[in-house]
Amino acid sequence: MEYRDCIVHNIDHIIQKQGEEKGLLCRVPESVRENLNPKARNNICFASNSEIRFVMEGDEAVLCLKRMPVKEPIRPQGVLEVFQGDYQGSYEISPWPVSVDGTKIVIRRQDWSFIRKTEKTGYTFHPSVTRVLLPYDWGCCLESIEGAMRKPEMWELPGKRLLTYGSSITHGGNASLPSHTYAFLLARRLGLDLINLGCAGSAWMDSAMADYIASRKDWDLGFFELGVNVVERWDGAALYERAWKFLDTILRGRREVPVAVTDMYLNHYDYEKDPRAQEFRDSIRRCAADLSRIYGSRVSYINGKEILGDVRGLSSDGLHPSDEGHETIGRNLAGCLKKIVV
Repeated sequence: MEYRDCIVHNIDHIIQKQGEEKGLLCRVPESVRENLNPKARNNICFASNSEIRFVMEGDEAVLCLKRMPVKEPIRPQGVLEVFQGDYQGSYEISPWPVSVDGTKIVIRRQDWSFIRKTEKTGYTFHPSVTRVLLPYDWGCCLESIEGAMRKPEMWELPGKRLLTYGSSITHGGNASLPSHTYAFLLARRLGLDLINLGCAGSAWMDSAMADYIASRKDWDLGFFELGVNVVERWDGAALYERAWKFLDTILRGRREVPVAVTDMYLNHYDYEKDPRAQEFRDSIRRCAADLSRIYGSRVSYINGKEILGDVRGLSSDGLHPSDEGHETIGRNLAGCLKKIVV
């Protein structure tokens, strides 16, 4: 989405509806949002791997952001980061807290002569592009942006995009920073830009979401993490049916792009020897295999349990990865997906 002299990446529009938090960033069109399951209608407004991007032409940029109102146990502050191209910003400009009372963020021009020299060795994001990585874990309201800046040119951004969809784990759950989420790390390793449509607790494979993903022509590789959000709702047969319809819709809509699907990453269901863990993995594996008979090598299945592999990569809730777990998932997925990036 273009906003004044910058790009708000992975955001479709800013909500200004009566009765909702004004300035709230939303990742899908309102016509899609209103047809998602009730929890997803709210959680698709979490700013998961969304960024404000611009090229500074003055000495500073000033952003006013506010965290969507929270209820316990959600904390009243989130964390954003500032990157300069591919490089994490130094301590003078990153990270920043974003509170429910509003936060004024001042990004001052620094001596970027070193990273500009690296332009000759190749880059994913051009060193001139300032990237504000918004807090992934909750809704974020954009109040104002000031300063001399311009929108990045196409050649200053990655040429291809990875689209991800899945649970709170794909959304980024329990990573300490936006750049520590596995989806961010995966896209970085693959040299791709990231479109993250992860929906915490609500990745129910809604038909409206499938239609929307199929209609988008701006992604080159799709990655779908399916199953964990419905362990307590469906059985394996119901998961197979819903996953088939969801993925088939996307594959028919984007006939030229590869799609990879995984099931549940290692979690407490495995540690507790809950039979549903294997039942759900079998359902997703069979679904991918059956779809590959129609769509051929465009469909890849990745065993989620093997991607994480060690319970010490989990956080204390036994479900969401720690920072170490996110890094492990991102690294191992990149190894699987590098061979199918178009």
